[in-house]
Amino acid sequence: MNTNPFNICPSCTEINTCVLTKSKEKVWSCSEYNEVSAEEVKRKEVVAEQEMQTV
Repeated sequence: MNTNPFNICPSCTEINTCVLTKSKEKVWSCSEYNEVSAEEVKRKEVVAEQEMQTV
């Protein structure tokens, strides 16, 4: 996903199951948005990085 300072998807708990849009790199407002904690976002980034390294 491209980094966009206005993008709220990376900090949303629904990102993996969201079907409201395919353009998750361009969302700046959403009625279904549920924020995750900064610690949870960091954990997901670490897991994703580890998965990339194992491929």
